[in-house]
This record gives sequence, structure tokens and C-alpha cells, in this order.
Amino acid sequence: MISIDYSLIIVILNFVLLLIILNKILYKPIKKFLSERQTKISQNIDDAKESKEVAANLVKQKEDELKTGSEEIRKMKQNAKRDADDKANEIMKSAKSQEKKIMQDTEAQLENERIKVMEKVEEELAGMISNLSAKFLTEKLDEEKDTDLIEKMLTEKGNK
Repeated sequence: MISIDYSLIIVILNFVLLLIILNKILYKPIKKFLSERQTKISQNIDDAKESKEVAANLVKQKEDELKTGSEEIRKMKQNAKRDADDKANEIMKSAKSQEKKIMQDTEAQLENERIKVMEKVEEELAGMISNLSAKFLTEKLDEEKDTDLIEKMLTEKGNK
């Protein structure tokens, strides 16, 4: 049969003792270290996910701000263009009204000048008529003399 030797029991006890010592000294600290490491890795992964979400939210927020900024810039451009168009229209209206005023003033001046010229012409004509009348009355009425006299008077006035 099988005989059990004392040395076999000592080897088994030695092996069990070695297992207990290894468990206390080596396995438990390694298990603890590995579980702590696993926890730390899980925590880092969770932190990375949170950071990624925060970054995504920041990117979305910045994109919204950019859209808002571009919309504001577009509105400012439209307002500036509308203001410029309004100013241009106002300037055009002002220029047209000034043009009308200048034209009216010029027409009034021309009318005054025309009236003055007409008065002068009337005065000269009146003088010519009175001279002609005086000459007609002093000289004998003859058609040929009358024509010569009128031509003579016109030449004299033309020279003046």
C-alpha cells in the first residue's frame, strides 16, 4: 500500500505555510495594488469623459457665440448700409432743393436784368422818338428825307 512518510507531511505543511506567507506578504498587497490601479484607471477614464463633455460643451458654446457674433456683424453691416443709403438720399434731396433754389434765384436775377434792359431800351426809344419828332417837325415832311433821317438816327445810336 501507500505509505505516508513524515517527510511528505512536512513538505505539505511547508507548502501550506509558504502559501499562507505568500498570501500575506505578496498576494494581498499585489491584489490591493491592482485593485487601486484599476480604480485609478476607471477614475481617470471617467475624468477624461467628463473633460471631453466639458470640451464639447465649450466648443458648442463658442460656435453659438461665433454665430451670434456673425449675426450681429451682419446686422451692423445692414444698418450701416441702410444709414448710408438714407444719408445719400438726404444729400441728394438737399442738392436738388439747392439746385431749385439756385435756378429760381438765377431766373429772378435774369428777370430783373431783362426788366432793367427793357426800361433802358424804352428810355432810349423814347429819346429817339422825341428826337425824331423834333427833327420831323423842324424839317419838311418828305418820304425820302424821312427815311434818310431815320437811318441817320439809327447810325448815330448804333455808334454810341
